[in-house]
Amino acid sequence: MKLWFKIFISTLFLVIAMINITVAVILTNNRSLMISRERSRAVSSHEFICATLKNNVAYERLRSDQFVMSKDAIDDIVKNTILKQFAEDNITIIYDEKGELTRIGSDSVNPSELLDKIKSKNDIYSLINDFNGKSYIFAASEIILEENEYYVVTSQDITEIYTEGERQLRFAQMLSVILACVTALILLIMIKLFLCPLAEINKSINEISHGNYSKRLKVKGSEELKRLSENINKMAGSVEENYNKIETVAEERKRFIDSLAHEIKTPLTSILGFAEILRIKKNISPDELSEYSGIIVDEAKRIRSLSGKLMELISSGNGSLELRPVNTENILGDLKIAFMPIVQAKGIELTVYCEPLTINADRDIFKSLIYNLLDNAVKASGEGGKIYLSCKRDGDYAVFSVKDSGIGISEEDRKHIFEAFYMVDKSRSRKQGGVGLGLALCAEIAKKHNARITLESTPGKGTEVQVLIKTAEVGNNEAE
Repeated sequence: MKLWFKIFISTLFLVIAMINITVAVILTNNRSLMISRERSRAVSSHEFICATLKNNVAYERLRSDQFVMSKDAIDDIVKNTILKQFAEDNITIIYDEKGELTRIGSDSVNPSELLDKIKSKNDIYSLINDFNGKSYIFAASEIILEENEYYVVTSQDITEIYTEGERQLRFAQMLSVILACVTALILLIMIKLFLCPLAEINKSINEISHGNYSKRLKVKGSEELKRLSENINKMAGSVEENYNKIETVAEERKRFIDSLAHEIKTPLTSILGFAEILRIKKNISPDELSEYSGIIVDEAKRIRSLSGKLMELISSGNGSLELRPVNTENILGDLKIAFMPIVQAKGIELTVYCEPLTINADRDIFKSLIYNLLDNAVKASGEGGKIYLSCKRDGDYAVFSVKDSGIGISEEDRKHIFEAFYMVDKSRSRKQGGVGLGLALCAEIAKKHNARITLESTPGKGTEVQVLIKTAEVGNNEAE
């Protein structure tokens, strides 16, 4: 069942119930007041009849100059009084002390209940009863006429009160039906108007659920609907942002996997090819054996290098590093020792300069960053080249710089230089065992250290890569 229909039915039922209850209470209270008023009038009329009977008997006794009147004379006075003074539509009954009927009005009734009540009381007793399709208020009491007991019963016709009450009830029921229809129409229009923004919100949410994450709701309507729209817009914004991130990650992973598959395919093909030659060819010269096995070893080393770099890249992208104070002189000193045999073998001049600074870093991982930069500089430099490795203070930052005089990088290549598996000179890099993961790994490591990498290069003149990381507020003796 829809929300608008639930609200419509429950509200309509409540309104109709309240109208009917109110009308019923008003009509019941009104009828009670009218009956109470008629009861008072009936009692007053009864008292007047009793007083008239007493006065007439006393008057006749005085007029006839009798000390005590006979019962027959009193009965005649009672009959004449009733015939002369009271209308026929009302019932008047008089019983003597023996219970014999003395006078009755227009209807024959037997109000024995009243007689039983007044015999045990000394006051006027009244009740409502129906006779011959009419409703009456009966009033009864005992009177003494010349030492004779009489029971007087009088009535007041209140049939019109009940008839009018039923007529008013039928009118109220008809009016209730009309008001219910009018209320239902107005209520339906109001509910539709009030819930109209919800329909728009539902439509927008449906669009968002089907992939339109840029969809935004118009903030309008009541305060509650405005807040709902604002929260849905925030939710849609978060979903869109996360979706874009996931898409980016998915795209990067796809490109990463594609490149990885391609990179592994090439050395594997070479290994399988030359291994197949060694297996099939029967007469292999020592030179051929040395050449083929050398190629297989080089390609295997390349795959090992690729897997190692890949694991470093994946590891650096997961979790957080434990950063500790590290002395920059120790890092560059270790790198100088590690690279000096390599650069000497290639006839490259390596110059190292370092200011004694302290940074917060993971020593081994951060050293891997600078190692990769130096390794790239060595590969880019030919025999007789120069590499300058330094670390200097620049304000609150320690700036590590690796500068070479190698082949340089074009402007187009600089746009993709930090992407995984991207290599400026693919043939040269493959011959030197490169897999295109060095600078991508450097970027990940720098990110983990809240550091920044900049690259400047001129084709044919060389490249300079700088890593900027904040210095730590500790002494050199506390650093690793």
